[in-house]
Amino acid sequence: MLERLEGAMASGQRVTGADAIFYTHEAAEATMMGRGLSYDAAHAASLEKYGVSPFSVYHPDVIRSMPEHFNSNWYKFWGIK
Repeated sequence: MLERLEGAMASGQRVTGADAIFYTHEAAEATMMGRGLSYDAAHAASLEKYGVSPFSVYHPDVIRSMPEHFNSNWYKFWGIK
């Protein structure tokens, strides 16, 4: 995911979709954890803050490249065959 963000930044592309969701989610989560929330609480709160599904945080390309980390729910969410 970081490679995707770095690539977009290096080429001047706008970060959108799952990449933007990943970035805002991780930034909010880190801020909340820095203020003393546990990982689980910060993770849930950052999803709620932006009103996103936990399945939306990772781009389909990431899911395809690391299938051992994602179950069928991720594939269903993104319509990945």
